[in-house]
Amino acid sequence: MATMIFKPTERCNSNCLYCYVVKKRNPKTMSYDLLEHVFININEYLKHEQQERFKILWHGGEPLLLGEEFFLQAIKFQEKHCSDTKHRIFHEIQSNLTLLNENFLKIFKEMGIKSIGTSFEPISNIRGPGTERNSEYYNKLFFKGINILEKNSFRWGFIYVVNKRSIGYHHELFNFLSNLKNAKSFSLNPIVIYGEDKDKIGISPQEYADFIGAIFTEWWKHRNRYPSIEPFTTYIDYFINKTTVRNCEESGRCNSTHVYIGPDGKASHCGRSGDWEIISYGNIKERSLIDIMQDEQRKRFVKRQTILAEGECKNCRFWDYCHGGCPLESYVKHKDFKHKSYKCEGKKIFLEKYFIPITGVRL
Repeated sequence: MATMIFKPTERCNSNCLYCYVVKKRNPKTMSYDLLEHVFININEYLKHEQQERFKILWHGGEPLLLGEEFFLQAIKFQEKHCSDTKHRIFHEIQSNLTLLNENFLKIFKEMGIKSIGTSFEPISNIRGPGTERNSEYYNKLFFKGINILEKNSFRWGFIYVVNKRSIGYHHELFNFLSNLKNAKSFSLNPIVIYGEDKDKIGISPQEYADFIGAIFTEWWKHRNRYPSIEPFTTYIDYFINKTTVRNCEESGRCNSTHVYIGPDGKASHCGRSGDWEIISYGNIKERSLIDIMQDEQRKRFVKRQTILAEGECKNCRFWDYCHGGCPLESYVKHKDFKHKSYKCEGKKIFLEKYFIPITGVRL
């Protein structure tokens, strides 16, 4: 399935410590004309790729700042321009939930959205509005949004970003996050720092591995009564249940599956490359989505797989799982895409020190 990381607005009502989008000086919001143009292009793409399905992941900024009318217009444009292909278009959304109301949920149901992804931070003054990041006010609105979701039978899951302030509190954080209302799943994602770490919240691969390893040790014992946690579930699916890797970072196939469209129509490879302004595929105003998805620059990600398999990742017993990791994480450290992700060290530590000994899996 092709996935569009769709960021029609860079505006946000929070000032999260580790977010790059809100640090832009002049956040932009997409016009209705451009929104319509995007759906015209999606329809053309799906008619060209007749076996393909297309996921639109609404992202930001905070997408609910667009207002209800923007999403209603999106529905109208999809009905108008994608009448023959709309059954192959799927919508998902990531929101901080602080602006959520029941009118939004009615619209989302019409779009086929049944669950909402979000993120949460129990440590004070990391997420929240203003220079002081008023987390008490933020969390009050967040839990109000959660109540609205549950009242309307919407599923939800969240991301927790493991950062320097998390270290040493794995037990407390695990207990808190595992009992967060009725969440069925959550992800423990390492913070990604691009550029200078001014706030000193970055962590090493070793720190991340030991943080999630300590949690995994406790989670594994009673996993049937705990929520599903990533990356644990993906590791279990792959190494124990022998299912296909679905995570874009480990798939080794993001060259053909992902695209980013920003509020001014600029096209890039994914959310990170768009936020960091690393890769440019031009602008959807001037280039069709078909051309963007076939851009010559994508070939370097295919070539990267050969380079890694014959070089840095040669003879790595985890190659078939991670394929060298996210190419953007190679760029963070090396300013090119030819190297493995700096996260590979942490994955190896977790698998060899925690996952394999605890589960008893044989590779």
